[in-house]
Amino acid sequence: MAKRLLRDVLITHKNLTTSPLRINYKHRHLHTDDRIPKEVKIPVQWGHISAKLWGNEQEQPILALHGWQDNAGTWDTLAPLLYEKRPILAIDFPGHGYSSWYPPGMMYYPWEFVRLILFIKEYYKWDKISLLCHSMGAIAGLRFASLFPDEVAFYIAIDSLVSDDYDLHLVVDKYPKTLRNIQIAQTRLEDEPPSYTIEEMTKIWHMGTMKSVALESVKHLLKRGSKPSSRDPNKYYFSRDSRLKHTLFNPENKKFVEALVKRLSCPSLYVKGLDSPYASDEFSVEMREMIRKNNPKFDCHFVPGTHHVHLNDPEKIADLILPFYQKYNLI
Repeated sequence: MAKRLLRDVLITHKNLTTSPLRINYKHRHLHTDDRIPKEVKIPVQWGHISAKLWGNEQEQPILALHGWQDNAGTWDTLAPLLYEKRPILAIDFPGHGYSSWYPPGMMYYPWEFVRLILFIKEYYKWDKISLLCHSMGAIAGLRFASLFPDEVAFYIAIDSLVSDDYDLHLVVDKYPKTLRNIQIAQTRLEDEPPSYTIEEMTKIWHMGTMKSVALESVKHLLKRGSKPSSRDPNKYYFSRDSRLKHTLFNPENKKFVEALVKRLSCPSLYVKGLDSPYASDEFSVEMREMIRKNNPKFDCHFVPGTHHVHLNDPEKIADLILPFYQKYNLI
């Protein structure tokens, strides 16, 4: 059953029509049934950014940003609860989902995702951008909203705001191995990764997130995160860029992060999963409280759930986002 489900998804994806052209949200209908997300391609210098759009083109969508090694499928359960209020454009970051990988020899740098937000905003000629973000996407979203406070209508973050604070000695100790792994990964870009059955992939993804993504939720990420194996027709492989596993996350100066978060001034909603280990370190909590102190339009909520609470229990998040829209007259 699981094999047939994914096979149907992959076949459907092959038959989807995508538009590489710029979308005019005022004049052009992207699809006739708003309940079915539309595949969209945004051209970039190294290829394209893939995205899926819920809702119609009559109004500017919210830009939804996923977490590290996830993809736009992370919004598959929440977006249907929200798009009637505002359309949602969920992208795959470079190297993730259906988006193009960076060219050989290049590596993924988290601050580049901030520049990607700026690129998308300018590409669509949006006056202000609205952000719905999770994990890595939430960190990128806060960086953008803090750097360009007059260009963000609102910012919603799920389970992350700033990068977690790590022991610098452990970070430095890990760098030599990471750099060597990066070198190896660069030589294997054309190689097909190991393949698995759908049941095996589901368990691997579930365990790889420390059980944060519920077993029944993995299917939403597998739609865009797997491909059929050319070696075994009954197996599939994880299709994201393997270089993502070895990215160098550079710890940032705490004074720099503090100066950044003090600039967050737009209406902001932060939802923290109580069962998530992330954003719980002393520095992350300190920065959260600094935002609360400096931004009168900062709403903070704690809900039972894992790091992927928005995917596993979307109603909990929707019940906070919809009142947030109303409170600040965002719809």
